[in-house]
Amino acid sequence: MKIAIITGGGSGLGHVFYQVISKRYPDLDEYWLIDIQKDKLEKIAEEDEKVRPLTLDLGDDASYQKLQERLEENGADIRILINNAGVETVAFFKDASKKALINTVKVDAEAVMRIDKSCIPFMNRGSILIHTASIYAFSPVPGDAVYAAAKSFVRSLSMALHEELKDQGIKVLTLCPGSMKTSLDRSDIRRNIVSMPYLKMEDVAKGALEQAEKGRSVYVPHFYYRAYSFFCKILPSTLTARILGKNYR
Repeated sequence: MKIAIITGGGSGLGHVFYQVISKRYPDLDEYWLIDIQKDKLEKIAEEDEKVRPLTLDLGDDASYQKLQERLEENGADIRILINNAGVETVAFFKDASKKALINTVKVDAEAVMRIDKSCIPFMNRGSILIHTASIYAFSPVPGDAVYAAAKSFVRSLSMALHEELKDQGIKVLTLCPGSMKTSLDRSDIRRNIVSMPYLKMEDVAKGALEQAEKGRSVYVPHFYYRAYSFFCKILPSTLTARILGKNYR
């Protein structure tokens, strides 16, 4: 069974990825959407018989065993994996709850690795794997420290897997988007020294798939964010952290 798997597929960028993939790859047998939001998944499944809703909490160890069993039972051939689910805790480290910070690490970093570990054995030559990192993956971000650290982990893991899986013909792309109107958008509490442009999620999803098909390793949408990532690479991390930290003061 040829399938696409999208984590965080119930809303936001994950849902847009599903919409784009269902049009771009109509020959796939099923689209597996993983999310914690059961009602949203069921509503999507009612409108598309090829959607298989998987209500899983990626912060719960039991979810990975359930996914593994489903993959084995269905003889899955994963043609596309969008490893996209994420949460964000926007607060200074001392003010954030321990539970929220632990969940951020579990969902944004550990879950990405565990989804990869479960799914990659079911991927074959020509398969596409896209990790949703963030523009914050390029620098420490005071006021959003754990989220940025987790996304840095995702970027590093993804770029390494791009090289490891190349000989198997599996294409791995690291997607590093900037601001989007999703549930993670917290522009209300950021000062935004320089107003960051909002990206259209459909353009982000289409662009990521196009770049992945070409075998590219990293995709940063929009000139503004490409310039941002460039300067984060050439400037000392202590300096970029100081500048970005002013967004939250």
